[in-house]
Amino acid sequence: MRQITTIMGKLLKILPIYEFEKLEKQYRSNHYTKYYTGWQQLVTLLFAQIAGHDSLRAIQTSLGVHSNKWYHLGLEDIKRSTLSDAMKNRPYQIYEGLFYKLVHFRPESVVHFHRVRREVA
Repeated sequence: MRQITTIMGKLLKILPIYEFEKLEKQYRSNHYTKYYTGWQQLVTLLFAQIAGHDSLRAIQTSLGVHSNKWYHLGLEDIKRSTLSDAMKNRPYQIYEGLFYKLVHFRPESVVHFHRVRREVA
């Protein structure tokens, strides 16, 4: 079976998971969580941003339609109430801390983007 790396997979490789897990432990974000972890919420938010969804209903519907493609990321069928509770109860400082880690984090595996010269016709 062929393995195809998706844009989402490449994007998630850039994120330092170990730093995110340290932030989750620091803020105890998964303390009362049954199955929807902070990492799953981050994957959901990245997907929603890439797909251009701006409502919980749109996120839930889109993830539900493609649920068989998300198993490798650990995502299952997520209900709107679970998304809402996670957005309300999980501390934002985790994602803020991840942002600041990314600003100072420069892995060699990240593709460096260069300017593309346009040829004027």
